[in-house]
Amino acid sequence: MTLAKMPFIDAEQLDEAYLPPAKYHALQRLTRQRERLMKSVTTRKNRIGSIIDGYLPDLRKTFSDEWSDRARAFYRQRLNPFVVVRDGKDTLEAFLLGVKARGARAESNDVYQTCLRLTEFYERSEAAGMINKEFFDDLQDEIASELRLMKADEVEVERVSGRIEELYLQLHPTDQLRTIPGVGVRTAQVFLAVIGDPHRFRSQAAFANWTGVVPGANQSAGTESKGLRMTKAGSFMMKRALYQAGEIARRYDPQLAYLYYREMVNHGKNHKQAMGAVMSHLGARILAVLREDRPYELQDIHGQPISKKEAVGLIQLEYQVTELIRQARRRRKSNEGRLTGRRTREAANQVYSIHLNHGVVP
Repeated sequence: MTLAKMPFIDAEQLDEAYLPPAKYHALQRLTRQRERLMKSVTTRKNRIGSIIDGYLPDLRKTFSDEWSDRARAFYRQRLNPFVVVRDGKDTLEAFLLGVKARGARAESNDVYQTCLRLTEFYERSEAAGMINKEFFDDLQDEIASELRLMKADEVEVERVSGRIEELYLQLHPTDQLRTIPGVGVRTAQVFLAVIGDPHRFRSQAAFANWTGVVPGANQSAGTESKGLRMTKAGSFMMKRALYQAGEIARRYDPQLAYLYYREMVNHGKNHKQAMGAVMSHLGARILAVLREDRPYELQDIHGQPISKKEAVGLIQLEYQVTELIRQARRRRKSNEGRLTGRRTREAANQVYSIHLNHGVVP
């Protein structure tokens, strides 16, 4: 009954339910699908890396790119250090050079020396009956299986990404989003998919509340606490894309760089708190570019147009946060966390004492 009467009581506070058109809905679905696939790839990379680091420490470091075609071929076929040492360095070098890997240097010497050290270590373990040489063949089979599944996911990511780009250019043919510093190929696609029609928001404040990139507030009868953690409202994909884009944008956009600098240096905020302000302002710029469908223009803090080269120079000269300040903010956050924990324990002890005095606690 209450909801039914709301249009007659305060119609201005109601927003029309937004149902995205078919192409926007497809774009949303595909970006979520790509997100799941990329998560699967990351999970498999973490598992493979943990296995190799656990049994063959320092081996991954010997490759200039630990996930290059050359490194993956080694993981699949030459992971047994005893076999590598037995066949010799020349065989290993021929194997690695036989794998086409553009821009990757030959790591044969580093790989061979690492395998040599590992065999010296495991020979003692083998003598003690703790491990045998066939163990690494089984380990290699397990990793080869994970690599095959990971490759299948990566192929699907590329296929889905191609379809996403097609829809993105159909819905946003001018591609003005990518004129914003920090907004890349994939983050632009996520912004368009999640936002949909930019004209459906009444104001920038309404958009900020929708994204959830606003500090929380705690109100009671006589008190009001502000500046709390960011609210949990809004799309997680939107927030993460804003964070990724903001980290880059603050290095190229003087206004965002100044905002980050001011929050860190003048207001005593830590990195994540300062990034929250950057994300909020970047979100407003994204909405404006989509609404007006015009390229983004770099400006200094006084609103004057500035070139990319001038912008980078200004940021490096005026708005660099020193490592000393970063360390101080990290220590402050850590101390505040310990202080909060201590206060919580003290409050709990006081409650316990009160209960004990009244016979509530035996």
